[in-house]
Amino acid sequence: MTAAATTALDHVRALAAEQLARDGWSRDRLLAHQQDRLRALLAHARERSPYYREVLDPQAALAALPTLSKATLMEQWDRIVCDDRLRLADVVAHAAGPDAAEPLHGEFQVFSTSGASGLRGLFVYDARDWAIALAGTLRGVARCGVRPGARTVGIGAPPGAHMSARIFAALQAASPEAPRLSALTPLDEIVAALNAYQPQFLLGYPSVGALLAAEQLAGRLRIAPTRIGFGSEPLTAEVRERARAAWGIDPVEYYASTELPALGTSTPDHPRALELFEDLAIVEVVDGDGRPVPAGTAGAKILLTNLESCTLPLIRYELPDRVTVSPEPNPAGRPYRHLAAIEGRTADTLTFPARAGGAVALLPLRLGAPFARMPAVRQFQIVHDRAGLEVRIVLDAAAPADTAERVRRAVLGVLDEVGAVAPPLRVEPVAALEREPGAAAKLKLIVAR
Repeated sequence: MTAAATTALDHVRALAAEQLARDGWSRDRLLAHQQDRLRALLAHARERSPYYREVLDPQAALAALPTLSKATLMEQWDRIVCDDRLRLADVVAHAAGPDAAEPLHGEFQVFSTSGASGLRGLFVYDARDWAIALAGTLRGVARCGVRPGARTVGIGAPPGAHMSARIFAALQAASPEAPRLSALTPLDEIVAALNAYQPQFLLGYPSVGALLAAEQLAGRLRIAPTRIGFGSEPLTAEVRERARAAWGIDPVEYYASTELPALGTSTPDHPRALELFEDLAIVEVVDGDGRPVPAGTAGAKILLTNLESCTLPLIRYELPDRVTVSPEPNPAGRPYRHLAAIEGRTADTLTFPARAGGAVALLPLRLGAPFARMPAVRQFQIVHDRAGLEVRIVLDAAAPADTAERVRRAVLGVLDEVGAVAPPLRVEPVAALEREPGAAAKLKLIVAR
């Protein structure tokens, strides 16, 4: 590492230590900190952004302020951004260019996302904002007991304008010998690189984790990580069970988005309690009409206010994530709320006619539940189109001959349990599943056409 890079990493680690210290705060102190940061953000936005100067009422409570959709963000981008050096046309060109992974104007990190809606979003972080965001990720890693210098490998998006690639590169910056891998790297190359490097901490998409667990169980992958963490795609019961079978540990879950790299994480002691980093953001869980839902009830979306994004302020920004805040106290004793479930995104919901009339909605986690009991299915994807449902499955080499029929019966069983009228259903074994086009290279469990 260069001297400048070492200094920058030391600064991020110091910020992460400050954030970790907040774990010992009371809930009242955390909420007071939230309000202080919110007041500063609103004042900054009104001063520097023509858009926010028009729409923000300085006397109004947060819940009374307008929400910000991705469509509005992109339409008003040049009036929302708070740095005169930035214009959307330049940011678009940078994100599409060969130097997308490098800072724009030597300072601004640029990220692109299509998201569930297919509408492209462009997000920028200046050096301050990005250091705080990276520190949030390091805090989550430190909570897992991973110390600086641990052999860490992250497998996410390929290099470019997607955030996971930049995050994982930062986590591996102190270990230049660590392999640089992505979800698009051929599986045999990933296996060979991991066998050679022997990572202690493995991060990545759940879909990649499931494949690696299968390789471990088959004896081709031979690693012994002490911690594993999955996120950015739905973490199903199937993937959890395969990880436990392969490595004897329960994966922690991280909740991240391009709009805030570290929304929250779980920990090894409480792997199902995903704590929200409420010192960095205010998360409102609401129904389809934007009304708050009580803890224990799944929302239709969240409204995210990133308290530390001053370059491109995101105030009550709409994310179509279906999450449920737990009504129980945080089992770790920290002051943050935690999520009982991340069910997917609203756009991933499949709707079927109900036998009793009306409609039944199903999310990826519910439809994918039976696959936790089918180790012969390495991966699955459900495509819903006018012809019905097509379940695409990647099978283990030793899969029984009746696996496809067992999958068909299991999916029909889920539809029957929820009272849905089953559409025509076909199960198609395939050699590999197609990942999303574009920078993220994620794997969508549900594809609606």
